Amino acid sequence: MLRNYLTSPSFTKAGQSFKSTLFTSINSLGRRAMATLHDMSDKQTVWIRHAEDDIRLQATFTYWKYLTPDDKTTISKQRLFTLNRLIDEPVGETFKRLKVNVAKHFYCQTKGGPRSRKTVEEINTDAANHVKVRLFDNTGLEINSSIPNSNAWVQGGKLEINEHHYYIEINPPAVKELEMPVNMLSGYFVRPKLSLEFADLNDCVFSWYRINGSSSEGILVGEEEVYTPTISDVGCQLKLVVLPKLKHRCGQSVEAVSKAYVTEGPKRDYLSERKQHISGWTSSQGFRVVTYNVLADVYTESEVSRTKLFSHCPASFIDYGYRKLLIAQELLEYKADIICLQELDKKHYDNYYQPVLSRYGYESSILLKKHQKVPPNVVAEDEESDCSGNKDTESENSDEQFVTVKEGSAIFFNKAKFREIGRHNLSIAESIDSDVLFADIMKQARTSNSITEKLLYHSGSSLQVTVLESVDDPTHRLCLCTIHLYFHPMAEAVRLIQTAVSLRHIQRIKGLYESQNHKVSTVFCGDFNSSPDRQTVQLILNRFIDQSDKVFSQDDVYKMFGLELRHTLQFSSASGFPQFTNYVPAFKECIDYIFYETEHICVEFVVPMPSEAQLGGGLPNENFPSDHIPLICDFSWK
Repeated sequence: MLRNYLTSPSFTKAGQSFKSTLFTSINSLGRRAMATLHDMSDKQTVWIRHAEDDIRLQATFTYWKYLTPDDKTTISKQRLFTLNRLIDEPVGETFKRLKVNVAKHFYCQTKGGPRSRKTVEEINTDAANHVKVRLFDNTGLEINSSIPNSNAWVQGGKLEINEHHYYIEINPPAVKELEMPVNMLSGYFVRPKLSLEFADLNDCVFSWYRINGSSSEGILVGEEEVYTPTISDVGCQLKLVVLPKLKHRCGQSVEAVSKAYVTEGPKRDYLSERKQHISGWTSSQGFRVVTYNVLADVYTESEVSRTKLFSHCPASFIDYGYRKLLIAQELLEYKADIICLQELDKKHYDNYYQPVLSRYGYESSILLKKHQKVPPNVVAEDEESDCSGNKDTESENSDEQFVTVKEGSAIFFNKAKFREIGRHNLSIAESIDSDVLFADIMKQARTSNSITEKLLYHSGSSLQVTVLESVDDPTHRLCLCTIHLYFHPMAEAVRLIQTAVSLRHIQRIKGLYESQNHKVSTVFCGDFNSSPDRQTVQLILNRFIDQSDKVFSQDDVYKMFGLELRHTLQFSSASGFPQFTNYVPAFKECIDYIFYETEHICVEFVVPMPSEAQLGGGLPNENFPSDHIPLICDFSWK
């Protein structure tokens, strides 16, 4: 193990985030971190960081002087240095810089004043007279000063600076960022914001401590990346120590202490009732599906959301730091083999859901919404009509033609039950205007300029398609699809066309696998923003909409007439038609569904929905972290 002289409690930014590479963190913290070096070995470490494709490298080491040459226990002065040099520079030039830096701080003091009184020539003379530097490879052969930095520094080599000897560590495992969450509830997962460099998360060592009182040491309570506080932790802070590792190599451990204290989590009686219907994981003959719109963080921050849609919900409960704890815990309680989420923020997928659920055996992927950039002659979206009036919902890193939204859908599946054999995602705004498969649908859409604009420029709805194969029986294949259709309450025509495109694409993907003599079942779930009596749902279930249908109600702003849309998939609604799946004070309706093809799979059980009395005045609230309610269905293979 590498020498661990920076792991004392003083090498901590208590209550703050540790955000830095190893080398810059040592620069900022090292002077006060190494208050005592008397117990160090004579042989220390020089840390070399050289990232791939980087034209520079950083060398970090500590230099010190003893009080007297004969006293090797008392240090009179110490300093940490970091050199940032070009990789093609001769190492001899790097030595010159190293000597000057050491000389300036240790050998250039004048009796009459600060070191700044010495000239550059005098400092260079002191460096030459007082600082001797030699570098050796891992066989003991001295490195020639003309060798470039890229080849001079070798793992296991040795650096000598006067009487000090340093082992060379190249790209040691490091913690770049460690940040404790603000919200910590008993009974709910706590996972820090963590970023590593040259380390493997699965190799790292985690130590959680409960801190109660003035002592910073604490009591060891957990040794996994994710920790679930208990009732004993309520009123206490948590400290996490992370030792970064890559196989047998160890870096410097870093710790962070929570600024917040653990509070008692909500009881959530409705969740206990739903869990009573779930005896455990499904057998090899079936699988469980959950679909859930988790209410994107980017949409709760807008003025419309705060003052209209979710004005009933206290800020502490709509805060995503609180809501994500409840969402993740609930998802894991259901023991689902497949989880489909809509309105999932990319940052929360990366920093929380993916790491947490992967620890419980889930593999996953996310698909962000995408639409074409709004041309100058098209009116921008009406901000007052949707909670997404927040302009920060779109990515700044969009390409020339398309804009990527910061939220989308995600599919998680149990690796013990399924393996992924294909992804066939579809950006509707991108494909409807370019894929010949949808030419007839787009031709009908273009009869209405307002609908065309919504399809191309305002709705980023994307169809996420993942094809899974049963681990237990590879003859069972599942075409798993999830989507979040356009929100506008008076734009059923837009949703209808999005659905028609999605169904056409699903048929294509299913046919691709069936042509290889595979038996394929389809599950199509998500937030369709359409009630059971509307045309979107009717198209899915009845397989056609034609000119004889009264396609749109009187209040639809974006109208089309004479549409003819058909598909060949035989769908049924697995969860039926609950009274509501979306429940806010101004709107209570069933708009989420799990549709499935009936040929090869059948529904075994549907977990009952919570009662209206359990929902309170509206969602989200203290017990319900989203404005939607998850649907849960058990299926079996025929």
